[in-house]
Amino acid sequence: MSKTIEIVTFRLASGVTDEAFTAETMSMEREFLGKLHGFLDRDTGKSKDGDWVVVLHWASPEDAQSSMDKFVGNEGTKTFTDMIDMPTFKMTRYELRDHYE
Repeated sequence: MSKTIEIVTFRLASGVTDEAFTAETMSMEREFLGKLHGFLDRDTGKSKDGDWVVVLHWASPEDAQSSMDKFVGNEGTKTFTDMIDMPTFKMTRYELRDHYE
């Protein structure tokens, strides 16, 4: 199994503030995402143009897929997903080929 990088890009739904989204994403990380098998870490950032990016690292592609299966439709993630403009949502997964610190 190889480590998996998941990159998600999106814009916030109309009326959602950066502060509200950041608070919700931090809550969702600690209460849901961080408890999933194979979760390694997650970074969230925002561009000057208002585009958001989330970079997740998973122990395996199976762990990444399992997380998505649990995420979609979960009551604990509904507030988070309601804050995203879903037509702008894009997710891509990559197999880790190199890591340097």
